Amino acid sequence: MKKIRNYLILTFLLTYVSWGIMIMYTQVNNVPFGSSIFMLILYVIGVVGPAIGAIVVNKQMDSNVQYKSFLKNIYYPSKRIGWYLFIVCIVIIFHMGPYILSGGNKIAPFSLLFLQFPLFIVIGGFEEIGWRGLLLPELEKKISPFLSTLILGIIWSVWHLPLFLIQGTYQYQFLNFFTFMISTIAFSFILSIVYFKTRSIFMCIMTHAFLNSIAGVFVINESLLAEMIPLLFACIIFFIFLNKNRAFATIKDSNLSKRNLE
Repeated sequence: MKKIRNYLILTFLLTYVSWGIMIMYTQVNNVPFGSSIFMLILYVIGVVGPAIGAIVVNKQMDSNVQYKSFLKNIYYPSKRIGWYLFIVCIVIIFHMGPYILSGGNKIAPFSLLFLQFPLFIVIGGFEEIGWRGLLLPELEKKISPFLSTLILGIIWSVWHLPLFLIQGTYQYQFLNFFTFMISTIAFSFILSIVYFKTRSIFMCIMTHAFLNSIAGVFVINESLLAEMIPLLFACIIFFIFLNKNRAFATIKDSNLSKRNLE
């Protein structure tokens, strides 16, 4: 638990201090954060807070072998092509399903979906270095994959909270925090599938960046129904891929089961 505590303290400190300054600047001056280069820098610092937190804490608390393995997992791609197809399909269904059923707005040219993807690897994707790279596997040591995913989704949602108060952010312009939390928890289940089945931080980064790219073009009309649809979908897919016994078992339970079968 010490590792989790240290990680969360450092991550939230980096992000909330950076974004807290942005809140004061944009609200007092009544301008979007993009009007200042300094604000853009603070925004990026806040965004990569989870990555910095994970790198610092793992460096301090892991062995050299573990730390090098962690770093390699960030940039080392999966060799299984099927998982790239899975990510593309599952993210499209996850986002475009509610968009089609509940309606929405296309706010940018379709080509931007591909052009902004590299940007979203940093602005969004790099979060996974911390969330799925450190926090999820540490939670998994204590509790089941299902509870680990649920708790991480809640923490992840709260981490985004300052963005709803910063003028000019996507969250400030288009989203409501309550429905955003439901959506974030839902996407947390999708990312957990990717992580538990591939054990790849790189693949989680790609998944997150792809969703951000789609959301940057197609904005869903917010409603409780629009967010409950992807949550239900994500949970069903989660249980299909992990099965009920695995989803609710801790690592200790899994190890005991394996020994009993031997």
